[in-house]
Amino acid sequence: MSDLAQLQQHFMALLQGTSDKLADHITEQGELNTNQRLSIYQNAYKIRLRAVIEQDHEQLGRYLGDDLFELMVEGYLQHFPSKFTSLRNFCDQLPQFLSATEPFIQHPILAEIATFERMLLTAFDAMDAAHLRVEALESIAPENWPSLQLVLQPSVQLVCFNTNAVESWQALKEQQSPPEPQHQSSKCWVIARDLQRRTQYVYVDQQEFRLLSLIKNQTPFAQLCQSCLNELEPSLIAGFLIGKINSWLERGWLKQF
Repeated sequence: MSDLAQLQQHFMALLQGTSDKLADHITEQGELNTNQRLSIYQNAYKIRLRAVIEQDHEQLGRYLGDDLFELMVEGYLQHFPSKFTSLRNFCDQLPQFLSATEPFIQHPILAEIATFERMLLTAFDAMDAAHLRVEALESIAPENWPSLQLVLQPSVQLVCFNTNAVESWQALKEQQSPPEPQHQSSKCWVIARDLQRRTQYVYVDQQEFRLLSLIKNQTPFAQLCQSCLNELEPSLIAGFLIGKINSWLERGWLKQF
């Protein structure tokens, strides 16, 4: 390892609080001693990472309040030090941290709010792709429909929550008091950009969520039809799915073949 690479490693270890070997390379000068000077960089580094958490998870911070937010930040920095060159990914493990660490583990809604906010960011940052148009579907020969594989837009995120995390996030976003946390039967959401590139979140029932999940797994149209046999009469299935597809086209959730 070169001297420069080793020095860089010592500097990173200092910022993350795992080693103080960098002090051996610092010459004493000025009114501040070596430790005082190095602590300036340590504090600045923590302040920047704290700001990232606060920016990416604004409503989660409001839900927690100041004291619990600071406890979360300290714990997250300790357990998940930054390993990325971009701060965009720094908070990716925050839902995992909240779902496995006391006292946050006692409140499942916290991890779900964090997950929701991560997915909003993912949808916002997703790559662009041409939207599927109804004319493309109309040009498909009837004999080719059974093998047709629809494709979701890169921005489309699918998730089910067992708490009222989304409703609480929305209330906080609107400067209102969130409802009392509730454990409920699974409620499913689609988070995606619409045709105007606005990030939106839409509640969908279990059936629609299942269909979208099958599409995400590259399931052909014939198998989509088969998945509805327990819910609909066979003669109604094709028309039902065409209606769903038209709805997804209007929302901008499908990608051009």
